[in-house]
Amino acid sequence: MRAALAAAAALGVLLLSCAHSPQGDGVFHTVQRGENIFRISQHYQVSVSSILEANQIRDERSLQVGERLWIPEARRSPPQDALIPPPAGVGDAPQRARNDAIQNGNLSFAWPLRGRLTGLFGVRNGRRHEGIDLAAKPGALVRASESGRVIYSGNGLGAYGNVVIVRHSDLYASVYAHNRKNRVRKGAFVDKGEVIAEVGQTGNATGPHLHFEIRRDERAQNPLDYLP
Repeated sequence: MRAALAAAAALGVLLLSCAHSPQGDGVFHTVQRGENIFRISQHYQVSVSSILEANQIRDERSLQVGERLWIPEARRSPPQDALIPPPAGVGDAPQRARNDAIQNGNLSFAWPLRGRLTGLFGVRNGRRHEGIDLAAKPGALVRASESGRVIYSGNGLGAYGNVVIVRHSDLYASVYAHNRKNRVRKGAFVDKGEVIAEVGQTGNATGPHLHFEIRRDERAQNPLDYLP
């Protein structure tokens, strides 16, 4: 029965690829373990929207390992080897966290802002502080820590003030709060390092700073474990 189902699935993929023959220049890419649409987009220097449209994909999170994608007007050849994450470091929480991000999305988070670290992750004044705080001048540029899709941009989350939330994979998202101005809208695709907001003092903030979170499966993690 399993063999029959596998054969049927393979036939379905083949028929689908035949039904939607690509036009023009491009290459085929086979999705490897740890890849997501944003990394694939960066590798070939082709926009996410172009890849989604060429393959009639409605939800970028639906990619499956082994799926074959048509990359229109690709500027590079497909990678030769599958992306294999390094082994987790024993007893090393930051290394384990970074390896997990690689394995579950091929993610490598970067600092969203050059600022002074003024608040740590954990319990603070009897309350749980679910991220880190980086003090900076009002208007300082806040950049996406990783590539992804903006799933929230607004000021409806109470104490967070103006906040941007970027989804990076099925498991990971990052949060940028207290912004003076959000510079991206919900639904936008952003590249790692792209400007998404300006430092401010909105919401529950005693001074201009960025409150930054990394969440795995909706649960807040210590961002310092993921940052270089």
